[in-house]
Amino acid sequence: MTTFSGTTRAASLLIFLTILNILNFADRFLLQGFAVDMTADLKLSKLEFTLLTGFVFTGFYTCLGLVMGALADRVHRPRLMAAGVAAWSALTGLTALTGNFAQLAFCRLFVGVGEATLTPAALGLLGDVWDARRRASVSGVYYLGAPVGIGLAFIIAGTLGAVIGWRQCFIALGVLGAGLSLLLLLVREPRTSAHAITGASRSAPSQVMRDIAACLKASPALCLVILGGVLVIYAQGALVLDQLWLVQERGFGKQQAQNVSGVIFLIGGVVGALSGGYAADLMESRRPGGRLQFLVLVYLLGIPVAYFFRLADPSSVLFLPAMLLCSVLLTVGYGPLFAIVQDLAPDRLRSTMTAFLILCMTLLGTSPGNLQVGWLTDLYQAQGLAEPITHAVLVGMLPWVAAVPCFYFAGRLVRKAAKPCPAA
Repeated sequence: MTTFSGTTRAASLLIFLTILNILNFADRFLLQGFAVDMTADLKLSKLEFTLLTGFVFTGFYTCLGLVMGALADRVHRPRLMAAGVAAWSALTGLTALTGNFAQLAFCRLFVGVGEATLTPAALGLLGDVWDARRRASVSGVYYLGAPVGIGLAFIIAGTLGAVIGWRQCFIALGVLGAGLSLLLLLVREPRTSAHAITGASRSAPSQVMRDIAACLKASPALCLVILGGVLVIYAQGALVLDQLWLVQERGFGKQQAQNVSGVIFLIGGVVGALSGGYAADLMESRRPGGRLQFLVLVYLLGIPVAYFFRLADPSSVLFLPAMLLCSVLLTVGYGPLFAIVQDLAPDRLRSTMTAFLILCMTLLGTSPGNLQVGWLTDLYQAQGLAEPITHAVLVGMLPWVAAVPCFYFAGRLVRKAAKPCPAA
């Protein structure tokens, strides 16, 4: 394994890439943080809003993510990430100038293009630097970007947004990202040029697709893991209207909903990401397939809490604790899931298979999950059903249950094989 000289430099790289991932999620979820303001200002229906957070964003994000993953296995990764961060930051800033659904959709489309470069390259880079035994923990730290970024997006919307407005907040994040993209040019590529050239010679698009197909064919466990990840993220996609749900169906004020969501997700998400990575690595060290066993236990215990939260009275003393536990549940699987995929993939295809996982999770999970809850909410509302968002979310979370047997049977296969799939 190629490493930097000393753990200090590796830790510094992990911290910097985590900061970029925080910005990634903050830019992505600022739209949801301003859901009440933007749906009113731009006259968006709930279906249009969920399209913006779903298919409009993830269409290019997922398809180009696979291309960027293949590129990350063959080119200078810090420069690739720098170009991506600069691109998404520019489009984040331009979001402030939009005045209707079509203009906002254009910006969201190309924000996705830029963000698609980050995670496949970043996790591949970290995989070259850190010991494989700590892979879930490292991925868990990197995916602190999700809870911290999402939490900050809601806090920014509830505090800074109340002072300067949603448009100026998008500009501020765009400027911040542009500055950070320049720092990426100072990051050293740990992979040798000879390794990169070898990877490039075998990473033509047709070869990449053959490699992915061969890897999936040779590893039923990997197929089940990816399917489980899709089902989990589909259920999480159903939560896209949470700000509107808290305001319209649980009696929260707009600013109260933004701040409560931000703080709780920040705390719960950080706990979930860190504890999930550490506990999964600990279980893996004791037996093959331990990370998958961890996911089975977490979701078996957590899914009932998620349903209780949706049905609980907001005045109950259990409402906010249940909300906190749900925030833990949303991030606890990130580290183990990405570590498992990297364990099962050949070294030279780690970035590619990471990108393929993201493609499947967003295109088949987040996007239809967002779309379903938006469509069902509009349908239930037209039918006069009380609390239409609640009923739509209860339906949308059902795939979470189906993910459990996927991880269980994948774990059994991993324990039998206990080795990665062969390279094509």
